[in-house]
Amino acid sequence: MEGGGGAPPAVLEENESRCVPAASRGADGSKRSSWGFLFTGIVGGTLVAVYAVATPFLTPALRKICLPFVPATTKQIENVVKMLHCRTGSLVDIGSGDGRIVIAAAKAGFRAVGYELNPWLVWYSRYRAWREGVQDSAQFYISDLWKVTFSQYSNVIVFGVPQMMPQLEEKLALELKDDARVIACRFPFPRWTPDHVTGEGVDTVWAYDVSTMRGKRP
Repeated sequence: MEGGGGAPPAVLEENESRCVPAASRGADGSKRSSWGFLFTGIVGGTLVAVYAVATPFLTPALRKICLPFVPATTKQIENVVKMLHCRTGSLVDIGSGDGRIVIAAAKAGFRAVGYELNPWLVWYSRYRAWREGVQDSAQFYISDLWKVTFSQYSNVIVFGVPQMMPQLEEKLALELKDDARVIACRFPFPRWTPDHVTGEGVDTVWAYDVSTMRGKRP
């Protein structure tokens, strides 16, 4: 009788085919781990980038008075420039957004300044001013409008919202000189009587002369 306690050759071959060297298993695991780290890094980096870009746009919604970014229309810009006809002196756009009004004013011959809380919009505005060739007469600053004094400006542009207009009206009444003009877009000031109005609907623009508001002749 043939002896031997080994498994039949067919079984041996099957077992051998199922054996995977430890080194090979380690290499496969290392590759999976590397891909996992890479995927995690990509997702994490994307989320950080989205957060960094979106936060300046979403933060105003958390403020007591929200001033959202809504680009000025071409007609609004035309109406603002019309209200600046025959005006001189420095100009400021409160909440300058992507810089359209400031750049248009600079092209019209004004030394114009824009204050905007969103840094991305400020950097983009500076790029646009450079591209339009008015970087020397159009300046943009990252700042909260409530922390800026506007007494040095003769022309003030504001794209406001109803909630902020009463408080801004008081601030400007205290700070501006008699020869200043305030131009409001989209929403008028609640207590001032405009000297000039042009446009209609969302393109309406109201112009207020501070001398009139104070009962003085220019």
